[in-house]
Amino acid sequence: MLGDIQIHVGIEKHTNKEVSRRHICFRVHDLEAFAKHLQVHGVEIISDRVPPSVADRPPTVYDRFFIRDPGGNRIEIAEFT
Repeated sequence: MLGDIQIHVGIEKHTNKEVSRRHICFRVHDLEAFAKHLQVHGVEIISDRVPPSVADRPPTVYDRFFIRDPGGNRIEIAEFT
């Protein structure tokens, strides 16, 4: 629980998490510093240099990378610029 926000991440049987595009996103204020923090703790950073696109909204510029939680779920970490 984060304040009054709950985030539930589950594990599904018989899914291929390595190819799934499903994910949640956390916004950070300093992407590079957070990446360094994660790496110090042994978390693998999965680079993604393709700019995100959302068809029904104006373009938003942000940098991002992905990580995987212990269950293999993909998590996006983003800094809006």
